[in-house]
Amino acid sequence: MSFRFGKTIALAIAFLLTQNYVARADDPLENNPQPYRCEDSVVTKVGTYFENDPSSGFYAVFQSKLGVEQFPDTRAAVVDRAAGTDSVLAQQKVGDKVQVCLIGSPAKDQYCDPEKDSRGRFFRIYSYRLKAAYTGTNANHLCGGA
Repeated sequence: MSFRFGKTIALAIAFLLTQNYVARADDPLENNPQPYRCEDSVVTKVGTYFENDPSSGFYAVFQSKLGVEQFPDTRAAVVDRAAGTDSVLAQQKVGDKVQVCLIGSPAKDQYCDPEKDSRGRFFRIYSYRLKAAYTGTNANHLCGGA
C-alpha cells in the first residue's frame, strides 16, 4: 500500500514540475540573467486595437506604473497589432493577476525624449492564470513616432 502511495506522489510531483517547466518555457526572462524591474499587478483593461475588430490586434493595460512613473495618467500596457485571438494577450481578462517586467526603454535621441514621451517601453507580462508570458511595447508607435 505504501509503495503505491509513494509512487502516486512521485508521479504527481513529476507532473507538476513538468507543467511548471512547460508553462514557463516561452517566458523570455527564464534564461536571461539581465536584472529587470518587475512587479505584480492586475489587468485593468483588455481590448482590440480597433474597437470590435480582432484582426487589428489586441492591447492590455495594467494597474502598474512601472516604467511610466513620471506620466500621471499612464499605466504599463502592451499593444500587439499582430496578436491573434488565440494569443495569450487576447486571452487576458480584467482582474487577472500578472507579473509586469520592464525589459527595455527607448534611448534619448533627436526624435525621442523618454522624459516627455511615454511610448516605446518594452514589457514582458507573465499571466498567473494562463501560466504563460508575452512581450510587447506599450504603444503602437514608438517614442518620437507618429
